[in-house]
Amino acid sequence: MIDFFSIPSYYDNMNTHSVSREVNMELLLGDLERQCQSSHHSMFCQRELALHIDDLPVGLEGVRDGWYIHTGAEEILGLGIAKRWRLSSSSSLDSMDAERKQLLDRGLWPNSIIAGGWAFDPSGVQDHLWDSFGPSQWILPALFIRKTAEDTRAILTLPVSNSHSVHDSGDTYANLLRFLDRPPVVQPTPQLVSASSRPSSREWIRRVEQAIEVLKAGNMKKLVLARRVDARFAMAPRVADILKQLRKFNPSTTVFAIKSHGHTFLGATPEQLLQLQDKQLRTMALAGTAPRGTSPDEDHNQIQSLLSSQKDRREHATVVDRIGKVLRPYADLRVPVSPQILSLSNVHHLWTPIEGTLRVPASLLSLSALLHPTPAVGGEPREAALQWLKKHEGLDRGWYAGGIGFMDLAGNGSIWVSLRSALVRGFTAHCYAGCGIMRDSFPAKELVESEWKLQAMLKALGVNN
Repeated sequence: MIDFFSIPSYYDNMNTHSVSREVNMELLLGDLERQCQSSHHSMFCQRELALHIDDLPVGLEGVRDGWYIHTGAEEILGLGIAKRWRLSSSSSLDSMDAERKQLLDRGLWPNSIIAGGWAFDPSGVQDHLWDSFGPSQWILPALFIRKTAEDTRAILTLPVSNSHSVHDSGDTYANLLRFLDRPPVVQPTPQLVSASSRPSSREWIRRVEQAIEVLKAGNMKKLVLARRVDARFAMAPRVADILKQLRKFNPSTTVFAIKSHGHTFLGATPEQLLQLQDKQLRTMALAGTAPRGTSPDEDHNQIQSLLSSQKDRREHATVVDRIGKVLRPYADLRVPVSPQILSLSNVHHLWTPIEGTLRVPASLLSLSALLHPTPAVGGEPREAALQWLKKHEGLDRGWYAGGIGFMDLAGNGSIWVSLRSALVRGFTAHCYAGCGIMRDSFPAKELVESEWKLQAMLKALGVNN
């Protein structure tokens, strides 16, 4: 059992909500330096702090690299980089398990967190919009913060190097804490200058029609087509504001952000790809969509219509079947016979929660790589769908509909499918959404469904139409 360091002498005034005034950086860095000097086998030195922080998302505003995840039960934030891994594709996720184990063997605490993700296409990304992200990357942050209803704890992680002293990194750590100590910034909602769709609505409908023809020919069961809306504003949207709005409007989702070289991919996803805690796993099938009603009666009717829709039930069953096929060789699964309803702020989904117990050794990332992409975001059969999409979708999704999440060094963690998301670069937010196409789909209806899904992000950006 690791004894974590609680160092009250670092705090000048525990009654204040100020971060930088609470933490005596000289004492903290001096203690870290002594630890590093005595660490002959470890790659890193670490210290744990208790902090008072009201606003975690604002931390991303002043750094080039970091990440944020709000699950509802907790918020976690990583700022700066103690170590970064770049992978050539999501098919190489297994290598991160070896890296995780090496960090643990080198003395890092088991509750240290690595977060990151990967692109939708396992072979990588081609669109230059995503150059700063690459096919997959993972970050062990310099400053990690976990906020729950009970308390807020932080872990500082410093790479050990004989070439420089800990105090040489003092400004970096002080700046990371200072980002969280700034007074609230009130900024008007950026004015929308222009918005364009890629592909255009007419072209996207044409591609849905193509997909339906392929499905009717019997070559595939399902295809998922994505589209993108590029919203340009008069000023750069603040990432912290977008995250707060996403949480406000989408309380039943997991809000996430990963920032790489100053660009931020963020969203509010309802879909968990996989959670692993010791040998217990959780996943879900999420496919089949209907809009929310404008009154309780209409909302009830939409739910009943969704539950009775043969098209949506078949689409959903395709996802359930694939998940079972992938996971049953590794785990004993508990799968409900019929789907339930997951109600979000603007749509209802058919939802089947799936739980299980591992009976053979397997890791969070190795199983996630086997599951991704599920038929909910790619199609079925998987390889045929991916090849068709690469040729006909006309859009490089980047990290949209890929995976994003975190794991501790013990191997426990959660991965989500990165839906209802956008890439924010400067003055422009590139917003993504997709729809599952079956042989009896109606193209115009699928376009409307994509608009419902895009609203989750556009509303958070202040775009109402």
